[in-house]
Amino acid sequence: MTDKTYLLGLDIGGANSKAALVEFDNKKLNKIRTAIRYYPFWEKNIKEFPKMLRNLSTQLLGESNIDFNDINKIAVTITAELSDAFQTKKEGIQTILEVLKKVFESDKIMVINNQNVFFKVQDALENYLNVAGANWVATALFLGSYKPDCILIDAGSTTIDLIPIKDGKPQTIGKDDVSRIMNHELIYTGALRATIPSITHFVPFKRKNCRISFEKFALIADVHRILGHITEQEYSCDTADNRSKSFYNCYARLSRIICGDLEQLTKDELNIIANYIYQTQLKIIMSEIQLFIEQTSYRLPDLTQNPLFITTGLGEKFLINTALKNLGYNNIVSFSDVIKFPDNVISSAIAVAGALNLFI
Repeated sequence: MTDKTYLLGLDIGGANSKAALVEFDNKKLNKIRTAIRYYPFWEKNIKEFPKMLRNLSTQLLGESNIDFNDINKIAVTITAELSDAFQTKKEGIQTILEVLKKVFESDKIMVINNQNVFFKVQDALENYLNVAGANWVATALFLGSYKPDCILIDAGSTTIDLIPIKDGKPQTIGKDDVSRIMNHELIYTGALRATIPSITHFVPFKRKNCRISFEKFALIADVHRILGHITEQEYSCDTADNRSKSFYNCYARLSRIICGDLEQLTKDELNIIANYIYQTQLKIIMSEIQLFIEQTSYRLPDLTQNPLFITTGLGEKFLINTALKNLGYNNIVSFSDVIKFPDNVISSAIAVAGALNLFI
């Protein structure tokens, strides 16, 4: 006799909304189906959000022959409140939660907070700052049930989370975005959406250091596409000029950062520029990891002696694993290998469902 539980995990991000339908059999992870939608809140009308959310969820359930009534709980994490579609985090959290209440059964919705537990909707509405940007808690709790002592590094399209996990629980100093940035637990650079001036103010060109334009002519996604780190499909955000994600247009956008074009710069010159930007991004990440390890070693010395790093996210291999190896660390395991599921891009949606499974 089996005891199956179906949990729908939702990660509502400012740029991407991710969903995971996770089946548990006697509390053990059994099956996972995932989906993702690019939904930039700063460009979209909030009135379109319920339709997108319904379509995203319906697709998952339909592919699994599961009805909405079969879903036991809906586990939610929200980071979209930081989008400038909203004036405040309070407005963002409350707007998104009100939509969720309209799309799903309110009593089934559980929202992860930064105190390692889940709120019901009304508690989340009243304690909005506790649920804002708490996706890292879900991933840490879920991973902690597999690897109770490790360091999780999640490199997404926009940011990188660094989370010490001890005895199965996240042990960060910071609990919100501001305090996590201040304590080297959140790095505001990622695999796709970082602007070039956020990484460097100069690039090499014709044997000189050339100062770049501060216009949003290109994104780091163009660099990683040129260097072969991501595919055109993985380039999931909008481009800076709304043109295609072809190599030609990635090179064209990159040429504009020094106010040039493809008639003035060769591909070889642009490859040099792309690699310089990438190496500079790696140095930023490496510096933050070093500061994070130094700080963590005072509080959790056992965790930083031959640390076990679990890595995930779109930038897992070319950002985090490369940075760690450059720093001399080799004890690195992929999150997907730990949970035995190959999709690291949607790990947060899987994790929030997995974390809720620990509490029910």
